[in-house]
Amino acid sequence: MAQQATGAAGEAAREGHGPKILRIAIVQNNKIVEERLVRKRADVTIGQSAKNTFVVPASAVLPRSFGLFPLLGTSYGLAFTDGMDGRVAFDQSTAPQTLAQLKQRAQKKNDVYVVPLPDKSRGKLIIGDLTVLFQFVTPPPIAPRPQLPPSVKGSITQNLDWVMIGVAAASFVGHFGLVFYLRQIDFPRKPDIEEIPDRFVQMIVQKKEEKKPDKVDPNASKKEEAKADKGKKSDDKPKGPAKPRDPEAEARAAAERRAKIAEQVKSMGALKLLGARGEGGSIMDSLRGGDPSGDADKVFSQIGGVGVAGTSGVGLGSARGAGGTGSAKGIDGLRATGPGNVSSGERAAERGPKGIVKDSTPVDIDGSLDPNMVVNEIRRRKGAIVACYERALKRNPNLGGKLELQFTISGVGKVTGAEIGTDTLHDDEVGQCITSIVRSWRFPAPEGGGEVHFSYPFVFTASK
Repeated sequence: MAQQATGAAGEAAREGHGPKILRIAIVQNNKIVEERLVRKRADVTIGQSAKNTFVVPASAVLPRSFGLFPLLGTSYGLAFTDGMDGRVAFDQSTAPQTLAQLKQRAQKKNDVYVVPLPDKSRGKLIIGDLTVLFQFVTPPPIAPRPQLPPSVKGSITQNLDWVMIGVAAASFVGHFGLVFYLRQIDFPRKPDIEEIPDRFVQMIVQKKEEKKPDKVDPNASKKEEAKADKGKKSDDKPKGPAKPRDPEAEARAAAERRAKIAEQVKSMGALKLLGARGEGGSIMDSLRGGDPSGDADKVFSQIGGVGVAGTSGVGLGSARGAGGTGSAKGIDGLRATGPGNVSSGERAAERGPKGIVKDSTPVDIDGSLDPNMVVNEIRRRKGAIVACYERALKRNPNLGGKLELQFTISGVGKVTGAEIGTDTLHDDEVGQCITSIVRSWRFPAPEGGGEVHFSYPFVFTASK
């Protein structure tokens, strides 16, 4: 009896208690690529979609997602199609059955056969180049989460940054101390009238009383009113008739006054020289023939209030003119000859080398964007490319050649990459200038949102 009880307990331990779980293995090229225990009762799917339980490569037999083990109530079922092969054993005592034999007892729905599986089932399915092995097993105990020993894991104090903590503590203490100090300071405030000592109050009151007049004349207001009435009466007296104004006479007198002042100013100092115009004027005499050395003394001697120095020798001396004296430095032999009229020229505009940039139809198109739209957008912005080339022509006037620009347009129309392919121009600065400009361009968004690759040639020629 004891042996029978021991045997029954061992059998119960081997079979386990509670529902069994699925153990599934995926075999490809005679190698197990994935094995899993499905502890949660849910549909088990297989396919190339990332949402499936088992993700496998694309196959002609499998769709993107296929429910291989659907959940039928509380138990699993096996789903298969005509393109699959395999064997299933529903019990250890029964022989395995092929999928062709299971079609007679399976339920068919949309070319898919479904057979319920008891918890003692096991089998093998062949799906293209994949082999699926399954069986129901007793769920093993969940392994405890591994934990590091305290010596390796360390404590909270070991992971702290003590330097940062010290800086934060010092900052907190400093700010708190400053606030505490400011709260302890007795700032001056306006005292209340009740807090002022009595002697100061008496001094303030006495000072105000001294400003008041000693006697108040009750008739002062009446006297002021009498003075005001007297002033009004004097103002109300009629005056004689006013003389009529003559605007023309006033304007004439003002014009004569201005003319007199102008004549007086013209005869004073250098203004007399600058104002002497005409055939016999001082300026004409001093500048006639381009030689001012002959009549300069005579001209300057006519200026009132200015003394004219002589022209013999170089040195300091005194000179007396008409109505004035002064000192001057003479320069011997100063003569000026030349044409009568001297004009200042205008600065000519700077002319730099001009460049010609020719383009053609883009090639190597990869995407869904109209090439004509790209060509129109590039030609509209070609001035910036010409400027890069003309800047290089100032360094090398004979520069010329062909550049093949390769760039990529993203799904929103932005240039994500630009580089130079074929280059017979052999000038890195021109290539860098063009690629930096192209990276800032925007084009129409391609249809479908994919990237588009273009290869666009430019031919650079210097104009003669």
